[in-house]
Amino acid sequence: MHTLEFNFHTITSEQAIDALVYALSIELWLKHRIESYQTRYHQLHFERERDCMLASIVLGASSRYTITLVK
Repeated sequence: MHTLEFNFHTITSEQAIDALVYALSIELWLKHRIESYQTRYHQLHFERERDCMLASIVLGASSRYTITLVK
């Protein structure tokens, strides 16, 4: 499985980060039909590498957080 980890610089609440990452997963599905799973409050998992890479490109433009690819 392929994983993206989100680091929200100014938000420290795990509950808030969980909600934001969940919203990002919904956005990925609605706009790009990319399926992801959230198993930790700050991570999205993808079954296909190409979905993970596309998601990192789509979501990487935000200044609210940084994304790290976790292997």
